[in-house]
Amino acid sequence: MDLRKNKWIVLSLIICCLLITTPVSGASLDNLDELEAFFDGVFAMQQEQYRVPGIAVAVIKDGELWFSKGYGFADLEKSLPMDPSTTLHRPGSNSKILVWTAVMQLVEQGQLHLYTDISRYVDFPIPTQTADGKEVLPITLHHLMTHTAGFEEVVTQLIVTKPDAIQPLGEYIRDNLPARVFPPGSVFGYSNYGTALAAYIVELVSGQSFADYVQENIFAPLEMTKSTFAQPLPPELAPLMSQGYYYKNGKYTPAEFEYIQAYPAGSLSSTVADMTNLIIAQLQLGAFQETRVLEEETARLMQTQQFTKHPGLPGMTYGLIEADYNGYRVLSHGGDTFFFHTGLYFLPEEQVGLYVTYNSMNSALARFSMFTSFMDRYFPAQGEGLKPRPLAPDSADNYRGVFHHARSNFTKPESWIRYLQSVTLNVDHDRYLILQTGGEQTRYGEISPGLFQEVGGKDLMALSFQDGQVSQIHFAGPHTLLRTPWYQTTIFVGALLVSSILFMILTLIGWIKQIFRGSRKSGSFVFPKILGLIVILVCITTLVVFVDAALDFHPDLAIPYMLLESPLTLKTVLILTKVLVGLGAILVLTVLYLWVTRKGSLWQRTYYTLLTLSVGSVIWVLWQINFF
Repeated sequence: MDLRKNKWIVLSLIICCLLITTPVSGASLDNLDELEAFFDGVFAMQQEQYRVPGIAVAVIKDGELWFSKGYGFADLEKSLPMDPSTTLHRPGSNSKILVWTAVMQLVEQGQLHLYTDISRYVDFPIPTQTADGKEVLPITLHHLMTHTAGFEEVVTQLIVTKPDAIQPLGEYIRDNLPARVFPPGSVFGYSNYGTALAAYIVELVSGQSFADYVQENIFAPLEMTKSTFAQPLPPELAPLMSQGYYYKNGKYTPAEFEYIQAYPAGSLSSTVADMTNLIIAQLQLGAFQETRVLEEETARLMQTQQFTKHPGLPGMTYGLIEADYNGYRVLSHGGDTFFFHTGLYFLPEEQVGLYVTYNSMNSALARFSMFTSFMDRYFPAQGEGLKPRPLAPDSADNYRGVFHHARSNFTKPESWIRYLQSVTLNVDHDRYLILQTGGEQTRYGEISPGLFQEVGGKDLMALSFQDGQVSQIHFAGPHTLLRTPWYQTTIFVGALLVSSILFMILTLIGWIKQIFRGSRKSGSFVFPKILGLIVILVCITTLVVFVDAALDFHPDLAIPYMLLESPLTLKTVLILTKVLVGLGAILVLTVLYLWVTRKGSLWQRTYYTLLTLSVGSVIWVLWQINFF
């Protein structure tokens, strides 16, 4: 089915253009016809721009569902429409809000304490040191709920392809404890594991499985009758599930159901109507109709800022992400699986909420675009605000640098991903900061000491300094960038690796030429040459096998298989790296012997020294990405 052939899309596009081009100052949500026309236009554009078969939206106002509508299809083949009331979708990380609500319920009952060492609640030891051996303070629920526990990120097998690969929650938590890499309460590092750990604590304290606890204490009182953490879906709900899609070769292709490890962090299936009830309870400070899931004081605590890196920068509440948009305080959370993307937003002071979901792989950016369009129309900025200004003269060198995400892996082989996500901070000729991520550049100017705003936009960024240079870059919510040491930058590591491999290849070519020419110049160097040949072949084989594993992509998910499972090729790389280290050690000893005994010419000894350094460089790179 080609959505572009639908006549209503053309009409909606015309309406959208009229809405966007017509100046409106604070349009009223009370006009439901106008509100519907607004969404009709925006979503018609988004369906084309982001290639989305189906979208569903809901607006909450003053404690009740104000507007809801579905667009397009939940199943193209069956022509099933997106229905906010009955169509299930995967809210992804919006599942986490249920974890934090459960935790706050038990805090309210006195069974959990926000600032108590979580070792008191769990049935396995939690290291008291970081991965580099530094003693750190205990982790608390406060840290888990603000994503400041200090765990490294682990993405391998976060999503699996078969239901029998899902481990029971307790088993997963005990078997997959990530390394502690930051002192608790020091750095934002969004953590799926941390959320799952909090859910496991709920299990241990309540004596129920997390799914049963949520069903009894949250789903039931909030009348979320079509919500479940079950994977696969129960028979009564399975027919209601929207199909997820990816757009490829000019057509929509249905995707398989996604199975989430650490299920409390992202496996929820729900309807827009059910998620609306969850937002209503937040807006009503724990109340829903005639019942409560949280006391008012507890709900207020949950919505109070608990951590930020700058007083002017929105941060984290207990589980909710703060934003300041057009001068309004917004609490939100995004949710992403591969094929579903959702956005949950609410304005506590205005008693307005918004929820939107998309059922395609391409729609990750659509939800925020929709949110900003909604805010600009119904809650526009009042006044011009602060104008970003350039840096002080002669200060540019304090800001330039290369950075990486704090939400990264630092101790396991998947840490190689970090080298693909470098972010560069620079200063342009007008003394404005330029943040470059991939091919995108964003320009920032200072609005107060250490706080910067996008020039011509609304994004905020705060900077921390150490020894006069920027050491960390902070954004609203749980997002921090850390300065990368020069020897760990992608450019340096890449240049070192390429130059080393190039030297080895040239060495091989030179030796092959000697063989064909019948040269006997190096007859006394038979052992070093044979050893060098073996080391080079093992080195190149290791890198080729790794690249092969890294480029072996899942056809639907567009990510390497090694992030979904532990392939044989990756295990082969790990073995080869150990072999390479052993051979490299023998090569070092051989070169030392040549220098001590003055075997061969100075050029020959120097040549083998350079070869040893090249091999050592490759080993160092593999060590940097934890391949042994």
